[in-house]
Amino acid sequence: MSGLVLELQKDALDKMVDVSDLLRKAMVVSRKLGISEIESWINQELSGYSTDDSLIPSYREVTGAVRVYNPYHGWQPLHFSNAELGEDLSKRKISQAIGELVILAGNERSGDLQVPFNQHTKNQLMKLIGVPLEPTLVVSDATIYGILDAVRNEVLNWALDLESKGIIGDGMSFSTDEKKAASQVTYQITNNIGSMQNSQLQQDSAGAHQTQNISQSGTEISDFIKELKASIPNLELSQEKCSELESDVFSIENQLSSPNPKSVIIVESLNSVRNILEGTAGSILATELLAQLSSLL
Repeated sequence: MSGLVLELQKDALDKMVDVSDLLRKAMVVSRKLGISEIESWINQELSGYSTDDSLIPSYREVTGAVRVYNPYHGWQPLHFSNAELGEDLSKRKISQAIGELVILAGNERSGDLQVPFNQHTKNQLMKLIGVPLEPTLVVSDATIYGILDAVRNEVLNWALDLESKGIIGDGMSFSTDEKKAASQVTYQITNNIGSMQNSQLQQDSAGAHQTQNISQSGTEISDFIKELKASIPNLELSQEKCSELESDVFSIENQLSSPNPKSVIIVESLNSVRNILEGTAGSILATELLAQLSSLL
């Protein structure tokens, strides 16, 4: 059995290894070696960062275009006479947990991402433009892949540094000398972009969601879920698929009842529902449900 550090390097190089799983293995290494700096970073990546923008690493900064949604003309760019203000507002830091970003990156219907401003910034911008059109930052979905790759690179570089200091491990264990060597090194994840303290409009960190995601209201989704639940007994599903469908319904209902629902989880669950219904060949009821679902995704 190879040492944990070499396994970590191998996993970091393997694109098929989920970044969340990679971080959990890195957590095992950092905990066994007693490296609190790395452990703290991993915890924040797995759980999400606080609203303190200065604590979010620079690789989580994304750049896009500030747009407003016009119900008659769709997304339209918002132009600023003050170029410095426009540049400041075009940059945000993503605070979401790495697991949510993995789901966003894996969504087959991915498109541009919306990174919403806080309510104070929205109000100020709407006052500036003089119309009640809500502004948001729209960025390419490729930025999510960039964040995931950056995390993978951080883990790889750290694992290579450990090896260069003779810290490899034996199976799931490390020697006393390896632990001592690890304790004598200061580790820090690069974070060289500060917060917008001098900007005319203060921003908070925010999560991202896809512009194609959940264009309908929660009420419409809730109505669909009610009809879906009533239809499950008549869909002639296997026990496994029935349980899977009920689990998706449960996840969606939990999010809809939450004071801060996560659209990415709702969309992922709806996509799972769609896949199950599409596998019900020849079912008129499933076809009707799919037609309703198509308007929600």
